[in-house]
This record gives sequence, structure tokens and C-alpha cells, in this order.
Amino acid sequence: MKRFGFLICVAGTIAAIVYPPYSMMGQRGWGFIGGNIVEAFGRGLPVRDHLDIQLLLLELLVINIVGVALMLAGRR
Repeated sequence: MKRFGFLICVAGTIAAIVYPPYSMMGQRGWGFIGGNIVEAFGRGLPVRDHLDIQLLLLELLVINIVGVALMLAGRR
């Protein structure tokens, strides 16, 4: 259970950073950090310029709370 919690923390954090949420013109979505927002706005808008930092931090917080909870549950 401890290893599973650790795996969730590490893999979830990496996935959240590589595929972060973005916000643009009232629309929210998730996009690859190295890619462009092609679906709605064309090729010239990098995701990293429009990151939704508050949602990213909330996502990281929830992922790591779940992982730490599993690590603590595995201790018992």
C-alpha cells in the first residue's frame, strides 16, 4: 500500500505538470505543456503562456493528499 501511494504521488505529480490545465477566454481545458492549443485557437498559442496556476496547484494538492493517505494507511 505504501508503494502504491508513493507511485500515485510521483506519477500523478509528473502527469499534472506535463499535462496542466489552461484557461483562455473563459474556456478551461488540459493540454500538453510542450504543445499548442490547436483545437480552439490555432497553432500560435503555447499552453505554457495560459496556464491556470490555481487549478494546477489544487490538482497537485489533491493528488498528493491521496498518495500520502495511502502511504499512511499502508503503515498500519
